[in-house]
Amino acid sequence: MTGRADPAGGIPAEIGPYRLEGLLGEGGMGRVYLGRTPAGSAVAVKVVHRAYAADPEFRKRFALEVAAARRVQGLYTVPVVAADLDAGEPWLATAYAPGPSLQQAVGERGPLPADEVLVLTARIAEALETIHAAGVIHRDLKPSNIVLTADGPKVIDFGIARAVDVTAVTATGMRAGTPAYMAPEYIRGQQVTEAGDVFALGLVAHFAATGRLAFGGGSDHGVAYRIIEAAPDLDGCPESVRRVVARCLEKDPARRPTPAEVVRLCGGAETGGTGDGRTPTVVSAPPVTGPDAPTATAPARTPAPDAGPVTPSTPPYVALLGVVGVIALAAVLVAVLLPSSKKPPKSKQPYPVVAATAIFAKGTSGIAFSRDGRTLATGGEQGKVRLWDIATRKVRTTLIEKDWAGKPLRVLNVVFSADGKTLATRTYSHVVGVWDVAGRREIRRIEEHAYSIALSPDGKRITLGSSVGAGLWDVNSRSEDPRAHFTQEVRVTDVAFSPDGKTLASVGDASDNRSSPNNESAKLWDLTRIDPEPYGQGDPRRNLALEDVTYAVAFSPDGKTLATGGPGGDVRLWDVATGRLKATLANRRIEARDLAFSPDGRSLAVTADGGVLLWNLADRRPSAILADDDTGYGDDEIRELAFSPDGRLLAGSTLGGVDEPDEGSDSPDQYGAPDDREANNGVRLWEVPSGSAPSASP
Repeated sequence: MTGRADPAGGIPAEIGPYRLEGLLGEGGMGRVYLGRTPAGSAVAVKVVHRAYAADPEFRKRFALEVAAARRVQGLYTVPVVAADLDAGEPWLATAYAPGPSLQQAVGERGPLPADEVLVLTARIAEALETIHAAGVIHRDLKPSNIVLTADGPKVIDFGIARAVDVTAVTATGMRAGTPAYMAPEYIRGQQVTEAGDVFALGLVAHFAATGRLAFGGGSDHGVAYRIIEAAPDLDGCPESVRRVVARCLEKDPARRPTPAEVVRLCGGAETGGTGDGRTPTVVSAPPVTGPDAPTATAPARTPAPDAGPVTPSTPPYVALLGVVGVIALAAVLVAVLLPSSKKPPKSKQPYPVVAATAIFAKGTSGIAFSRDGRTLATGGEQGKVRLWDIATRKVRTTLIEKDWAGKPLRVLNVVFSADGKTLATRTYSHVVGVWDVAGRREIRRIEEHAYSIALSPDGKRITLGSSVGAGLWDVNSRSEDPRAHFTQEVRVTDVAFSPDGKTLASVGDASDNRSSPNNESAKLWDLTRIDPEPYGQGDPRRNLALEDVTYAVAFSPDGKTLATGGPGGDVRLWDVATGRLKATLANRRIEARDLAFSPDGRSLAVTADGGVLLWNLADRRPSAILADDDTGYGDDEIRELAFSPDGRLLAGSTLGGVDEPDEGSDSPDQYGAPDDREANNGVRLWEVPSGSAPSASP
C-alpha cells in the first residue's frame, strides 16, 4: 500500500496524496476510506486487498475497469479523480457523494411519492445514458448504489468487483451482481446488453415507490428463478410509475425501452418536472467540508431489501437529503462496470444438480451423524434433541435440555464424539450439555456463553468458542473451570479438533478487535503441551494469515489440511504442519457459513445460496450443486453440514421454527417430498454423487 500506517487509528494515515479520515465500508475485495485532498475536498478511496493485488490477471482486469470508469463523465455519476494501478495494493479514488443511499432512504422514511419516483427514475436513466455512451454496462444497479444528493441522484461505485472475475459466473452458476436486480438474460448466462441495466432500473423504481422487491425475497436462487419464470408483483405500485416499471421489466430485452425512452416515459421528468407541470422541492444536503465531515468507522448498514413492505412515516424525499452523507456499501464492495465489448460465455448451470431426497425435521438448529451413520441428531426449540432413524426418518429418542428451574432451552448445535458414545449440545441460554447417548442422561453441564462447540475424537474433552478465545474442559471432571483457555481476542465462531486430537483450530470475527495483540481470526493450538495454569497457555502452534472474519473451520480426515471459509465466500486450504496456504477455492459471491470434508477426503461440501456446492479436491473444481430440487434453486440458506460416516449421504440444516412430532410418530416424514412448499425449512438429505463418495461398502 502506498500509505503510512496510523498505529492509533488502525487505518492508513494516507494513501497517495489523500489523508484518510475513516473507514466507510469493506467487503471481500477491499476497503473504502473517506479521504481528503491536500485542499480539503472529500474523496472515496477504494483499496484492493493485497491477496487479490498479487494476481497479475487481477491487476490487468482492474486496469481495464479503471480505464472504463474514467470514461464515464456525467451529471448523475461520480467521477474517478485518481488511481494507482502499480501500488502494492492498487487503489481508486472517486468524488465523495454526500447523502443517503436510496436503500437507506426508503428503509428509514418509507416509499417515495409517485411524482418524486418519476423524477428519480428519469435522472438515473440519464446516468445510464452517460454510462452506456462510454461503452460501459453497469450490471449492478440497485438502491444501495444510488446516493441521493442535493444535486440529484448519483450512480456510484466503479470497478473493483468485476476485476475479480470478468466472466462473472460463480461456482453455483449464479452470475456476479445482485440477483434481486438481475435481468433474466444475465441470470441465464446469455449476452448482456445495455437493456440489462434498464431492467434493473425498473426494479429500482418499483422499490422506490413501494419499498418492496418486484420478484420477492428469499434465497438468491429462488429470486433468480422467479425473475426468469414469473411475472413481477406490481400490486401497490402507483399507476404512473407502474407503466414505466412494466415496460422496463419485459422479459425480452429487445422489448425494453432505452434509457432515453425511459426519460420520455417519465412524462417530462428530464427537465425537472413531474409529468403534471409541478417541480418537486428537495432540501439540500449539507456540504462535506472541513474537519467536521463524517468519519465513519464501520460500513454503512442498509436494511435488507427483502424485509417486506416499508410503511412511510413522513414525506420521504423532501427531508432525506439532510441526512449525514454516507456511501452505502453492500456485501460486494463496489458495483460492477464492464466494457460492453466484453461478451461473457453462455452458461446456465455449469455443474450437475443433485436434488434432495428428503426434507424433514422442521425447526432444526443443528445436525450431527452418529458413528454408524444410522442416526441423525438434531437440535431445536423446546429443548428437544431428537435422534432420527435415517432409514425411516422417525424419531427414535428425544433428549430434553432444560435449565436449573426445569425450563426447556433452545438447542442451537449438536455434536457427536467420533466414537458415537457422547453427544454435546449448545443452547441459546449460555448452557452447554454433554450426554451419554446410550444411557440417555446428561453427564456434564457447563454454563458458559459459547458461540461454538466441538468434542474431541475420544469424547473426553470439549472445547467452547467464546468472545475471548477457546476454552477446553474435561468431560469427566466436575470442575466449573476450564482445563485450559486459549486467548484469542475475537468472537470465536467455530472450533475443531484434529482427527488425532492433538491440535485445536479456532476461528472467528476479529473485525471489532483490530488493535488487539491477540486478534488473529484463525489459530492452531498444540494440545499436547498444556500448562498447569488454565489461563497461562503459551503461543499458538500456528497463526493463519486470514481476513478479519472467518465463519467455519474443518480438518481433513488425515489431519494434514485445514479448510476455512467466511463472508467473502472463498474457501482456503492450509497445510497444518507449516501454516502455509495450499490453495484457494474461489467462490466469492457466496458466504461460506459451514464446510465439511467427505470421510475419504476427496470432496469438500460448502454452504451456498439455496444449497450446497460440492468441490472435487483432486482438481479443485466444483463437481455438483446440491439443492432442494433439480432446478438448482433452494428457498432457505443452509447453515450447517454433516456427512454420514460412509460418505454416501450429506445432511444440511436451515434455521426453522416449527415443532416436530415426538418419537412414536406414525409418519416417517410428515412434511412430504422435497417439492412440498410447506417443508422449506429443516434438514435436507442428499445422496452424494458417485465419484464423490468412497467406492467401498460401509
